[in-house]
Amino acid sequence: MSRPNPILFALYRHALRLYPSRLRLLYQDQMLQTVRDAHAERQHRPSLFWAQLFADLCISAVKEHILMTRDEAMRRPIFFHAITLCVVLTLMGGAAAITMQQLLRRGADQPQIQMAKNYASQIVVGKRLEDVLPPVHIDIARSLEPFAIYYNDQGEPVGATGHLDQSVPAPPAGVFSYLRTHPVDNFTWQPRPGLRIAAVAFHVNGPNPGFILVGRSLTLVQQQENALRRGTFITWFALMALLALGALFLNRAQARHTIAV
Repeated sequence: MSRPNPILFALYRHALRLYPSRLRLLYQDQMLQTVRDAHAERQHRPSLFWAQLFADLCISAVKEHILMTRDEAMRRPIFFHAITLCVVLTLMGGAAAITMQQLLRRGADQPQIQMAKNYASQIVVGKRLEDVLPPVHIDIARSLEPFAIYYNDQGEPVGATGHLDQSVPAPPAGVFSYLRTHPVDNFTWQPRPGLRIAAVAFHVNGPNPGFILVGRSLTLVQQQENALRRGTFITWFALMALLALGALFLNRAQARHTIAV
């Protein structure tokens, strides 16, 4: 009678810890003896035998844990229902928070879209750039006002209402490359660390082809997003605490009722 490989057999014995402890203590010796008998009567190569053995162990261990969890839930239905409700509320709250965050970010592109379309339509018909862009100087690092920058077809700024450190910033070159094959690009622009801009850019044809970019600081939106995250977490924590206290109270009441009966 061939004996199992001692290293693999010892590894299998340790792998039995994957089973719930109650079952392992009851059936470990019987399962090890079954492995010895199966190895002696095996009809496959040792490598295939051990691979199938470990695969079966993992699958059956998962099944036993699921059954044990189900049985525990049946014995304590209040806690099971409370946990289920916690999971449902967490998923719903997370989905709602993500949706609200996306709505805030999409709303940050207004009024830039309309302003960029308006500027582009005037430039296309041949109006002078100085007549299209208002004569203002906006510090984009401090102001929440929308600003506009016009770049020529080579990506060089030729007119602007927004400035950063007394110069006209330029977006990544990939923005211009994208706009040569697409009519519009909505993107978040970070001209320097800590400064995020909700930008909208159009490719403009006509007598003076180029690119019109209109942007606005995301500072206010970031503050709203932070407030949304704080509010969501506080609400979630309060609901979880109420559910936990309610489940504990109902479980104790049920236990006292059972003892009284």
